[in-house]
Amino acid sequence: MKIWKISEIINWATDLLTSKDIENPKLDSEYIIAHVLGMSRLELNLHQDDDITEDDLVLIQNMISRRQKNEPLQYILGETDFYGLTFKVNEHVLIPRPETELLVEKIIKENPAVEEILEIGTGSGAIAIALAANIKNVKIIAVDISNEALQVARENAVKNKVNINFCFSDVFENVIGKYDLIISNPPYISNKEYQYLSSEIREYEPLIALLADDNGLAFYKKILCSAKDYLTENGKIYFEIGYSLSESIKKVAEENGFRNIETVKDLNDFDRMMVIEA
Repeated sequence: MKIWKISEIINWATDLLTSKDIENPKLDSEYIIAHVLGMSRLELNLHQDDDITEDDLVLIQNMISRRQKNEPLQYILGETDFYGLTFKVNEHVLIPRPETELLVEKIIKENPAVEEILEIGTGSGAIAIALAANIKNVKIIAVDISNEALQVARENAVKNKVNINFCFSDVFENVIGKYDLIISNPPYISNKEYQYLSSEIREYEPLIALLADDNGLAFYKKILCSAKDYLTENGKIYFEIGYSLSESIKKVAEENGFRNIETVKDLNDFDRMMVIEA
């Protein structure tokens, strides 16, 4: 059997991914190979002439085959970075996006001494865990309707050494008490928009975490119609939103008695967050 060197397997993998029009073929190849070999990408490039063992070669070939089929790199590696932390991810949770880091950053900056937070639709737990890791003594309850997602979130909390109360709940169904902040990055993709998503998202990421009825507004409506019952006197809601939904969400918030509403743009100048005060 041929003995492969690291440089050769990088070139082989890059050529295969290039042939399938994968966006960053060399970068993805290096991430996969470095992951299998237990190296950083820098170390990988410093050991170009090292041989690959047969067992590692099989793992690399299997992972490259998965990437050829457009499976997201994060699912193949089983992890991703978010807000300086590492999170387990699999097909039961959405992959945390860089734009969501802006939401976390805003919450931390504006609420450095917040005491109690409720997150609705926690998924991998990325938002709640990033907040718990950066806000001293905060108490966080994070809910989700997916038991599989909650299991991933619990593992991520242990992995990142934070204490969060995760529980099963359809929005407020199993929630008690009042909170200084309610945070949610809920499903907001409409059925019409869904067909235009990339195949990486449509074929691999969980539908339950993407799609929302009522042209993407269903979960915002469900949260806003009951939120005042779960907010402290000066409490606030932080939403991540679909770029086209800000005016519709603002209208729903106003219909439910909220008046102080801020829309925040992301780095691409799209509406991306809303802050709604009780």
